[in-house]
Amino acid sequence: MIQWRDALAGVDDFVAELALARRARQRLASLCERHFTHPRRPTQFDALGYLVVETCACLLSCGHDECCVCEHNIERVVYRVDEDGREHYATRPLGG
Repeated sequence: MIQWRDALAGVDDFVAELALARRARQRLASLCERHFTHPRRPTQFDALGYLVVETCACLLSCGHDECCVCEHNIERVVYRVDEDGREHYATRPLGG
């Protein structure tokens, strides 16, 4: 008698894994990735006494216009755009 093994991967499993990997790669390629700075949470100072800041990239998908959000849950909101295209923004904890 031959034992049935559930651990065998078939062609359909292989095709599904390829599709999921392709989708994940496309999702990563379409991130906003605009960089912005915010103070480190909790507040830290370097050896000279200056505030330590971090530069993060936005993790939202491309095509958003309202604000950017980084991996530290810091939100970047643009409040003014100069005539030459420079953005002035404020950062705050997400939802606060």
